[in-house]
Amino acid sequence: MTLDELSNLMSSGAHVSMEVHALEAVVYVAYRLDGDRREPICGPDGQSVQFPSRFAAQLALRDAGVTEATFVHRSAYGEMIGMDTEDQDTELRETIRLSQV
Repeated sequence: MTLDELSNLMSSGAHVSMEVHALEAVVYVAYRLDGDRREPICGPDGQSVQFPSRFAAQLALRDAGVTEATFVHRSAYGEMIGMDTEDQDTELRETIRLSQV
């Protein structure tokens, strides 16, 4: 799904759940949630759109009509301090209203 397709979907009144994952310090990828499935937001070339900052992702999603998104930041904290986190994700999840960007 492209940002234009997402915008059209939002304009039709559909409810869309979004997550934005921080893959690195300067790489954020937005995903549309469809049940248990994540579909990345892609460019015209079919490749996932990579945003250079959280703020850039917020603006793009807001401009597409998305009003809320969950930002996911994974952490290696448990691994760094010696916790057994093999069966657990250590992540910060923050849901924000994009109209407040």
